[in-house]
Amino acid sequence: MVAHVFATTITTACRACPLAVLRLAVLWLVAATSLTPAAPPAAGTAPRVQGVSPAEATRLVANHRTGPLIVTATEIDTATAAILAAWQGDLVLDQLVSLDAGVAAALGQHRGPLSLAGLSSISPDVARRLSPHDSILWLDGLSTLSTATAEALAQHKGPLILDGVSVLSPPAGWALARHSAWLSLAAIDLVDIPLARALAMHSGPLSLDGIVQLTPAAATELSRLRYPLSLGGVVTLSPRAASGLSRHDSLLSLPRLAILSPDVARSLATHRGGVALPARCAVSYESAVALGRSWNPQALSIVDFTATADR
Repeated sequence: MVAHVFATTITTACRACPLAVLRLAVLWLVAATSLTPAAPPAAGTAPRVQGVSPAEATRLVANHRTGPLIVTATEIDTATAAILAAWQGDLVLDQLVSLDAGVAAALGQHRGPLSLAGLSSISPDVARRLSPHDSILWLDGLSTLSTATAEALAQHKGPLILDGVSVLSPPAGWALARHSAWLSLAAIDLVDIPLARALAMHSGPLSLDGIVQLTPAAATELSRLRYPLSLGGVVTLSPRAASGLSRHDSLLSLPRLAILSPDVARSLATHRGGVALPARCAVSYESAVALGRSWNPQALSIVDFTATADR
């Protein structure tokens, strides 16, 4: 059941490209050891070039048959960006260190996954011009977001990967909450109550795989999210935090949870949206009994586990 729900989410979020579907599957795959999204394809040993002319871009697109189109230029102009944007697959421009409004507007018309992981900052205007892009967008180089930039990025039509953002203010969190597709913030390792309250208003699946320790108060706030929630960094969960999460009514993924205590098991068994646990989560006999007594096939989906007792 969980795999089917995740597959539906993945397909809906990104229809155009099998590689993008694979990356989303890495994030949401049930019983995986990590839900962290895979990085965009690397440029490998390809030389970095300062620029690519429109004619060179035309040849690149014409001669490229399959797989991601990786361009190692550190700068491109608007005409070149428009030609590259016509490529109907993954477009990787991770060597770009800046983006002006014209280039951003051209790339916003790209209809496949787009990686701009080399950008360390973008202006609200540039973010706004990228917003028509409707597939997965990697902006892993950003470490902070202003509220104005967050408001602009929230207009983006497809999944948004901001896995370099480690500091996010509550106002920026509220702005991002208006985004309506999958949002990944894997570098945030601590969520206080105001930020959790803001992110819980997000209108799509939310990945917070950098959180290691989840407080009961933050868990309660995050439980208000109406869409799938991934907490891929949580290894241990307190009974009070589990109780807070149990109020969440969509799919909850805890792919690195190491031990399922009886009290945590009792809380997660009442979760209304389904729970995905890792294959190697240690479940004691008492925890298994707690799950069994609370079992509701529509409320809990545990794919596999390693029991710590033969009973």
